Amino acid sequence: MQSGIKRALFEHVRHDRDLGILFRDVTGSALQFPWHFHPELELTHIVRGAGRRYVGDSIEPFDAGDLCLVGAHTPHCWLTEQGDPGPVQARVIQFLPESIGVSLTETATFRPLVKLFERARRGVLVTGPSQARVAETMRELFTERTRPLDRYVGLLSMLTELSESEQLRELALLDTPPPQDAQTTEVAGRLLGFLHQHATDAELSFNQVARAVGMSRASLGRAFPKLFGRTFAKYLAEVRVVKACALLSETDKSVAEVAVETGFGSVSNFNRRFLALKGTSPLRYRKTAQSRAVRARAAS
Repeated sequence: MQSGIKRALFEHVRHDRDLGILFRDVTGSALQFPWHFHPELELTHIVRGAGRRYVGDSIEPFDAGDLCLVGAHTPHCWLTEQGDPGPVQARVIQFLPESIGVSLTETATFRPLVKLFERARRGVLVTGPSQARVAETMRELFTERTRPLDRYVGLLSMLTELSESEQLRELALLDTPPPQDAQTTEVAGRLLGFLHQHATDAELSFNQVARAVGMSRASLGRAFPKLFGRTFAKYLAEVRVVKACALLSETDKSVAEVAVETGFGSVSNFNRRFLALKGTSPLRYRKTAQSRAVRARAAS
């Protein structure tokens, strides 16, 4: 993703002519979905690939198996890290609420789906057996032999599963309204692209970011919290901590090496920021992540 990205955030989705539902199988060397939103809800399953997932004010790493339902008009994107080996694949289903039922709010049968769609405004991550069942259903629906009506029934079945599941976790802390004008949407997309590319640069400054998106320091200072729900410093720290979590859990690099590689510069600054955001120290996080990995291997 280049820092000079010009794509608007609003995505116009072309639906199945009869059902108003879009099934998209995305493959390539990287996932570079821009920061965008649309009136459709979106169910995304990452078949292969890893990187960072942005949903509203949530920033988290994702890996193969990641399954999320994102609500209507909720800004979101999935970005793989530069240099990560491909290929990557994502299965995406986008649909309007009225594609499921004309009178969702008027029929008691659909009330669980209405509640699910409301939760999805902050994005919901699906885990456990629910994740496995929904992912398998998606795999079946993406075969060439699947008929349109089978896809409709399959989507309804998956949404019913999710509406009854206790294995959902809301991602964003706050509802994030989409930007309302073209200039703001362009700035948000360019900011996200630039920060994703340069976050681990220890010399990255607010002035440098402002110049990259063509704004004054004062203008960006006012705009940034409105776009992402927190200050630039906190947002940058979160992006760096997400990268650090991956290095701590997946490599044997020392805490000092991780601090330098993720742009924190000093170990003391890294430890302070990590504790504030994760509620634990980097070393304890590593031990917990390693213990979970051992248990997961033993259970498989």
